[in-house]
Amino acid sequence: MNTLKMTFTLLALACSGLVAAQTMTLEERNERIRERWNRSLVDNEKYIFNKQPNQLLANTIEAVTPGTALVVAMGQGRNALHLARKGWEVTGFDLADKAVAYAMDQAAKEGLELTTYIESYEVFDYGTEQWDLITWLYGGCLQGIEGITGTLKEALKPGGLFVFEFFHREAGIGMGRPDFGCVAGSVRERFEKKGGFEVLLYEETMGMADYGMDEQKLIYMVLTKK
Repeated sequence: MNTLKMTFTLLALACSGLVAAQTMTLEERNERIRERWNRSLVDNEKYIFNKQPNQLLANTIEAVTPGTALVVAMGQGRNALHLARKGWEVTGFDLADKAVAYAMDQAAKEGLELTTYIESYEVFDYGTEQWDLITWLYGGCLQGIEGITGTLKEALKPGGLFVFEFFHREAGIGMGRPDFGCVAGSVRERFEKKGGFEVLLYEETMGMADYGMDEQKLIYMVLTKK
């Protein structure tokens, strides 16, 4: 399997939560995800991903007063570290413990504060009106996580921002994975159905994907809680 194809295969496994064995428990599934992302983000030097901060996030916070930030699926910490450098109080979580340890080591070298957890989407305690910013960057399309839009709404402070980026379904089809990527409009519709958000940015357009580092159709979204 070439490196680019492996990149998308790993993303599909982690973000859909699907594995070959239909009877696999949540704990077994999470252990598979942990092993794969530890290997990709830390152990495999040939794995292709953007090691710089996500551009949508960097643009979004440029004129925003720092506050409390939650980085979902933080990986090796490129976005969490960027926020901390900009003065944000940052919490992040991920299943890949080696990747999180890498982030913490880098934070220590730079004298930055990070709070981290080795947890999955399903069990993390998002809190109530706790965050000025939540990032969901290359963490999947939010499908299959019961009540997640309501959880995120409750977790954000009024005026808080939610920043989302992931592959469009057309990108998945182009990769030969017809069930990968977000269906047109589906992520936005989840939040509009829940209500209480204002859409500041929504685009379905070609862009440089953070994973694979090539031109793909992506979904970009920034919301604020009313």
